[in-house]
Amino acid sequence: MKYLIILLPVLSLFSCDSDDDNSLSPQVNQEYFDEVLGRYVLKTAYTDMPIDFNGDGVEGTDFFEEIPYCGFTLLLQSYDCTIVDRTSYQEIAFDVSYSNYTNDPRVYLNCMSHKDLFSSIVIDSMDESIALETTEYEENFMLSEYKTKILDFQWEDRVVYLTLEQEFYMPDGEWKTVIMNLEYEWVRSET
Repeated sequence: MKYLIILLPVLSLFSCDSDDDNSLSPQVNQEYFDEVLGRYVLKTAYTDMPIDFNGDGVEGTDFFEEIPYCGFTLLLQSYDCTIVDRTSYQEIAFDVSYSNYTNDPRVYLNCMSHKDLFSSIVIDSMDESIALETTEYEENFMLSEYKTKILDFQWEDRVVYLTLEQEFYMPDGEWKTVIMNLEYEWVRSET
């Protein structure tokens, strides 16, 4: 009986210690991470209203048809998006177009350039949800440098849906604000 009284607290100590270890280790739904993480390619880009970006006199909402390329502009078919899980944070990086223009009266230039923008995200693999965590600094940088604001971000069935408010320099010399809807489809894991 005496040994049982001594042994009982020792066994309960090991039992509690084992429970504590399980509660401290985060639960991970690896299948969900495997579905979400990786490289996505732009498949659809359209605006909320018809607009003549390329100055051909025909307005449209399909950005693939309207974008004016020049110089070393990356083709829209090459735009991508990646969702990665770093050691201490998770992020999304995505290519967007922005107006590259000059006000020099001797040279008229209305080109689209591209920029890879970054934003923090939180992937909850147990809840199977992803939330964008754009900081005020990131938002201000995107707006001031590239006239771009993220309005919405969704992920569903290996497709990233981004809704952006963007301001573009038009062939008539005016700036125009439009809502851009972008869809990036998953193509491979990032390893």
